[in-house]
Amino acid sequence: MTCEIGWIPAVDDRRFVLRRRMFCKLDLCSILGLIVVAWMTLNLAWADQLIRPVYVYEGLIKSIRDYFNNTCIILLHNNPNPIETQGLTESDHLLVLQRYLSMNHNIRTTFMDFHMFSTRVGQRYYHIKRPLFVLLNDHEDTRDGFAHQISTWITMAYPTWLVFFKNETKFVDFFFEIYVPFDCKFMVAQSSPNVIGREIITEVYQVDRGKQLRSMRFGIWDARSGLNGPTRGLFLRRNNLYGQNIRVTSVHDPPISLFHRNERNEITGMSGFFGEVILLLQQALNCTFTYKEAKSWGVCLPNGSCTGAIGMLMNNDVDFAATEFMMTSDRLDAISFTTPIYTTKCRAYIKRPASSDVKWDAYTAPFSRNIWGAIALFIVLTSGSIVLIQRLFAFASPYLQNNGRSRFTEILFFVLGAFCNQGMEQSTLDPVRMVHFVIHLSAVVIVAAYSAALISFLAVKTFIMPFTTMDGLLKDKTYRFGAVGDSADFSFFQNTSDKIMSVLFDELITKETDLPSNYLDGLERVCKEDKYAFMTLDNMAALLQQKVDCKLEPLDVITQTTIAMALQVNSPYRGIINANILLLRDSGILQRLMDTQWSVQLSNAKPSWKSVEIGDIVPLLLFVVAALFISCLVCALERIIFASISNRIKLKVAKNKSRQPK
Repeated sequence: MTCEIGWIPAVDDRRFVLRRRMFCKLDLCSILGLIVVAWMTLNLAWADQLIRPVYVYEGLIKSIRDYFNNTCIILLHNNPNPIETQGLTESDHLLVLQRYLSMNHNIRTTFMDFHMFSTRVGQRYYHIKRPLFVLLNDHEDTRDGFAHQISTWITMAYPTWLVFFKNETKFVDFFFEIYVPFDCKFMVAQSSPNVIGREIITEVYQVDRGKQLRSMRFGIWDARSGLNGPTRGLFLRRNNLYGQNIRVTSVHDPPISLFHRNERNEITGMSGFFGEVILLLQQALNCTFTYKEAKSWGVCLPNGSCTGAIGMLMNNDVDFAATEFMMTSDRLDAISFTTPIYTTKCRAYIKRPASSDVKWDAYTAPFSRNIWGAIALFIVLTSGSIVLIQRLFAFASPYLQNNGRSRFTEILFFVLGAFCNQGMEQSTLDPVRMVHFVIHLSAVVIVAAYSAALISFLAVKTFIMPFTTMDGLLKDKTYRFGAVGDSADFSFFQNTSDKIMSVLFDELITKETDLPSNYLDGLERVCKEDKYAFMTLDNMAALLQQKVDCKLEPLDVITQTTIAMALQVNSPYRGIINANILLLRDSGILQRLMDTQWSVQLSNAKPSWKSVEIGDIVPLLLFVVAALFISCLVCALERIIFASISNRIKLKVAKNKSRQPK
């Protein structure tokens, strides 16, 4: 073989270089030899991707995957796939690694370069459940490819990350242009300088973009004992925001969220239930809160924009919304929710009338029909008993035949008078006296029971609802209906598929030109305006009942809802806020806050009892008036009849006298 050696320019992926070229006249053996050399050179190039022995990659990747329970592993690199670019097989070491993970342990594993991942997977990476992304080395081309082709668009906190570093590599140099969010699980493996086959694993993160890169020991792995990882959760380890400023917004919604302002009208803090919650969060997170007021909770418009607090989160004006947000599916594209704070029911409320309607059955309702029938039968039987006794004894005593007997109707009125606390005509017969005793004793017991039941019936106000359902509200046609503007309540009616709710929105809510700005405003309108219904939460109605001057009556439940606070989509602070809310819940502090904030208002509750009003005795007054009218009418009739009879008698007497002879 004769060869001529020279230098020619060549181009690789990143720069122009000079490569040495041999002009040769080759025979068959020489060609085969060059092929073997080229294959070995390619293997060496791929072997450079692995900066640890294969068993270290196998054991450590498998241990990290088991710790985080990842479903698949993607080994990322910067070199294009040799099969696609040069038609040659991959390196034996990489094949061994993939075979170990996929075949020996049934873990879905694939190799993918950065360009392929960006173009072929792209934003669809969210369809990969709990992936583990592994960077095989810390080479400059790996670092540049990851920084410019992956980290600029991917949600770093979604997958789990593992990168292998050489011992001399500095964290700050590698992550110089890479933002590792606070909630990102990003681990760096470095070889132990003292023990062969041992890896020291460090997790890195930043509190905010541009802030200091922080690191802490995650664990140690070695070939014999495997991974010795942390026993505490992620946000129990990362429990400090190092004074990070978090921008908070809320809605002025007394009494559960109220702003405090200084002399320059600047918001300095919050009080109420949500004010107490974020104060506890501020102390636990070691952060600083600055406040902005939102005019409303907000809704998302068809053009994609949002209003109120939701719009402020979406436009990056604030980081956190510390107010009650109903967890609805239509808000998930614009905001993220914290873990639920509490659950409640949503329904409409109306005002109970100031005075109840006239109770026409007020004086008969204390006893049922059966009891009234038994009393009437008792009066008739005892009256008949007295008449029977008098007739039996009349045969034995001539005096009774002439003077001691009474008619049944007279005795019946006497017995009825006994039940009205009137006396009865005394009798000389002992059996009749015994019947009188039974009558008076029964009358005392019955009158006492009736009086107690009547007082209770008159004193306890009973309100007959004009309707109890939203369908009844719609059919009533006399009530107005409102909900808080720019809120989930409003969106519920706007986007509902329920026909009744949709008609309510079209016929009632859309006609309201000035919807309430918060729940207190809405319930005050219920009390001030006649026939006004308002949709609110059960716990808010119970809390604000003491703030309004009327009695609220609930309709049937519309829906059950869950209340949470809100953050920006993919907020790095969502996890640590959720972790602390769960700690507050498990320790009972959150429940105590709810009890104290809700019960403070109840201490000033107005007395619930009411006096008997004029409307309650209208039936009795009408009865007295009717009795007087009937009495006068009977008296007048008696006088007319008596006068008529007297005139007839006088005429007969006069006629008789005129017929007598003189």
